[in-house]
Amino acid sequence: MKIGVYGNLTLDELDRNGKHLIRPGGSALYSSLAAAYLGARVSIFSNIGRDYPRNILSSISSNLIDIAGVKKFDGLTTRFKISYNADSRMLEMVHPGRKLKPRNLLRSLQAIHLGPVFNEIGLNTLAYARRHSEFLTLDVQGLLRTTGQDGFVRLARKNVNPFLSKCNLVKATEEEAHVIAPSSTIVATARRLLHKGAQYAIITRGRSGSLLVKKYGGAFRIPSVPERKVVDLTGAGDIFIGSWLATFMFVEDALWAAAVGAAFASLSVRGTGVSKFRVDRRELFGRASWVYENSRLVKG
Repeated sequence: MKIGVYGNLTLDELDRNGKHLIRPGGSALYSSLAAAYLGARVSIFSNIGRDYPRNILSSISSNLIDIAGVKKFDGLTTRFKISYNADSRMLEMVHPGRKLKPRNLLRSLQAIHLGPVFNEIGLNTLAYARRHSEFLTLDVQGLLRTTGQDGFVRLARKNVNPFLSKCNLVKATEEEAHVIAPSSTIVATARRLLHKGAQYAIITRGRSGSLLVKKYGGAFRIPSVPERKVVDLTGAGDIFIGSWLATFMFVEDALWAAAVGAAFASLSVRGTGVSKFRVDRRELFGRASWVYENSRLVKG
């Protein structure tokens, strides 16, 4: 199973117990590592600057991920400062990075995931990805982000219909979904997203779990898995969608794929950076079975 992931790799600045840390990040990183862990052959298409550490690239490559599509330019990598307050996260833009261009593929891929972090994927890359993949997924977060005068990242309502009309699955947080398609209930919001073209929608809701909605089927509440050892929540949603995509392409069961995604996301919060993927397979699939058995149809 060959999967491509488009989106800029990032460097994330965090403060942990008074220590200033810099970690690798970005939707492309987390979703790629999750898909590769589950057996997919993954290629990343990204831009990095001269400041991106070589050892991180080596670590990504050591996970059997093709990094030939990661292009280095003479500038600075996309960089955020991240701060947490309980379950909420604040992003401050340090460097926006560079826009992605379509990369020439030797052959089409079974699936492509678009995981922009800050407006780096345009309509040309979207059209190219659609032509060269059988199944296209989209995380809307980076399409909606903007910055205020204070440098903090906020969500803004934008016309993302060209993206929604071409993807097979759209993934969003509850807040992002309401920005795009506000409605009276979260299920109705997901249905409005699907009306624009996709066959599946995944809405992540933090500790409240997530929602999987099929365009021509039911809506399922996917429970979250309680985890006592929470170190870093960064990337959990990206790991969810990377896990979902790899699993779905193997078994074509959207609900089981969502259960694996929820399970992997719950385990990922124990670590930081690439250490999030040092998980035990037996525990992962044990949690996934629990999620699957406790997922429920909801009205809407």
